[in-house]
Amino acid sequence: MYRDNSLVPKEAIRLAALGLLAERQRPYGDLAREVREFASRIVGPSLDLLGTSIELLRFEGLIEPTSGRGMEDNSTLRLTAEGRTALDDYLTSTIRPGVSDLNKLVLALKLRFIDLLSDEDRAEQIAALEMMYAGEKARLEDLRARAERGAGLLPDWLDLEINQVDQRIAWCRGLLTP
Repeated sequence: MYRDNSLVPKEAIRLAALGLLAERQRPYGDLAREVREFASRIVGPSLDLLGTSIELLRFEGLIEPTSGRGMEDNSTLRLTAEGRTALDDYLTSTIRPGVSDLNKLVLALKLRFIDLLSDEDRAEQIAALEMMYAGEKARLEDLRARAERGAGLLPDWLDLEINQVDQRIAWCRGLLTP
């Protein structure tokens, strides 16, 4: 993890693999395919992200085969207790503000597997997401206030971005309201 408790790229892929195995056991090949497809649909093909080996998760004791050895015999894999702890750590990590492919992937994965958290942890993650969006809105509004009238399309684009952030904030608030 980075110093701010946000995930580095390889941890995003680990989150994907551990989350999928928390839902149910999967053969090695299916797990690798599902992780690759999900990540590729969010950020496109990326060697930085997909270079992480599922075998490393097995070596670290986060996942284990139910029979067989792993990749070489396409054994069915399951999450270990240590893997569940790591998954919870990843799911409750910080999301970095700003727009990047990694942030989109981490957010998508956290939302994909948010039901694996306790009600309290889920509410904390949604509240943290709302706070991140509020900070993003403040930065955009500050820039909008400073944008000159003749600044091309920048003011229009900022209005569009602020509107999208407002929708995200409202969405988070709706999730937190029982």
